[in-house]
Amino acid sequence: MRAHLEAFYYVILERWRQKGWAWFFSGLARRVVIELLWLVFLPVSLLGHLLGYRWLYAQTWHIGHLAADIDTFLKESRLGLLSKRRWFLTAPDRLTANVHLLRYWREFIPVVSDPLTAFALELISWRWFMKEDLTRYISKHFGTQDIYRINRLWGDRSPILRLNKEDHAWVREELESLGLKKDQWFVCVHVREGSYFPKNEPIQSHRNASIMNTVLAMKEIVRRGGACIRMGDPGMTPLPPIEGVIDYAHHSAKSERLDIALCAQARFFLGCTSGLSFVSAAFGVPVAFANMIPVETLGIRRHDLSMPKLLWSEPLNRHLRFDEIFNSKASGYFFTYQYQKAGILPEENSPEDIYDITVEMLDRLDGCFYEKPEDHRLQAAYKAFFKPGHYSYGSDANVCAGFLKRHKDLFGNNPTL
Repeated sequence: MRAHLEAFYYVILERWRQKGWAWFFSGLARRVVIELLWLVFLPVSLLGHLLGYRWLYAQTWHIGHLAADIDTFLKESRLGLLSKRRWFLTAPDRLTANVHLLRYWREFIPVVSDPLTAFALELISWRWFMKEDLTRYISKHFGTQDIYRINRLWGDRSPILRLNKEDHAWVREELESLGLKKDQWFVCVHVREGSYFPKNEPIQSHRNASIMNTVLAMKEIVRRGGACIRMGDPGMTPLPPIEGVIDYAHHSAKSERLDIALCAQARFFLGCTSGLSFVSAAFGVPVAFANMIPVETLGIRRHDLSMPKLLWSEPLNRHLRFDEIFNSKASGYFFTYQYQKAGILPEENSPEDIYDITVEMLDRLDGCFYEKPEDHRLQAAYKAFFKPGHYSYGSDANVCAGFLKRHKDLFGNNPTL
C-alpha cells in the first residue's frame, strides 16, 4: 500500500510539473463534484444493489484490461465462482481501447456506450454499492493476482472467444493483401515502447524494450515457413526491411478490426509485459512472454512461456541472483521510480534469449520439444522461488528452458542443480 501511495503522489507531482496548478485544481474540483453527486444518488445506488445490479469496473481504455479483465470475469462466472447478478459494463467509444473487441464482449454482457447514460451509471456505482471491481484480476499491484487461480481452474477448456464467420473470412483476404501466401501461418510480435500511452511513462518506462532484439527470432520464424506481423502503433520505431516480416504498426491497412483478427488468428503471440498479448490469450492463442517485469510475473496459462528481465544492481555492479530478487521487495517492483531508488536497472532480454523462447514455443507447438532432466530441475528450482503473495504464484506457465540454462549462474548455491 505504501508503494502504491508513493507512486500515486509521484504521478500527481509529475503531472503538476507538466500542467500546473490549473490542472490540479480542476481535477480536484471534478472529484469533489463526483463525490457529492454520489451522495445525492446514494438511495438509488442502494436500491440497485438490493435488486442485484452490478457495474463491472474495468479499465476499458487499456487494451490489456479490456481483454484480460472481462475474459477472466467470464471464466470465473462460468466456473460457478460468482453469484448470479445483473451484470453490466460501461464503455463509451472514446474511452474504449478497441471498439471491435468490445463488440465481441457484447455477446456475453450488456454494454452501455452512450456517454451520458454510462456516466450516470458509473456515478451511482462509484463506491461500495452496485460495483464489481475487476482490477483484482491483474491490477492489484501487490499480492497474487486472481487471473492465475482462475485460469488454472479453467484448464484446457475452450477459450471464451472465437472469431466470428465474417471476421474469419475477412482476415484471410487482409492477410493476402499484407503479403502473406494463402493459408500461411504467422506470429504476432509486439514489443512495448512509450508511444502508445506516453503519460504513463514516468511510472512504467521500465516495461519498454527494443524491437531489434526480436529480429533473430523473427528470422527463425520465417526460416520455418511462417511470417511475422509486428504489432503496435505508428509511433513505434520502424523496422528495417526484413524478408517475411510485416511492419503492421506502420501499415496503411492497420485498423481496430484487423488488430483483433490478427491476434486471434496467430499461431502464437511473441510479446512482453504489455496488454496486447491478452487479446491473443482471450482467443486461446499461446503467448511467449519475453521481458517480463516485475520479475515475479509469469505467463497466464499452461501453454504459455515466459522469461523475466534481469536486474542489474549498480551498487553491487552485477546482476542480482534469483534468490536475492525473490527474497526482497525487488521481485515485485511495479513502478519505475522503485528501481531508480534502489539503483537497479531492468535489463531487457538478449536476442539469444528471445530466440530461445521462440524456438521452444515453435517446438512445443510442433510436438517436438522434449524436456531434459536438467530442464526439469531448473524449472522446478525457479518455480520454488515463488511464494504466496508473489504476483503470479500458482501460475501453470513454464519459463523458457534456454533462458534458465543460460543464466544458471543466477540460481545461487542450489544443491539440487
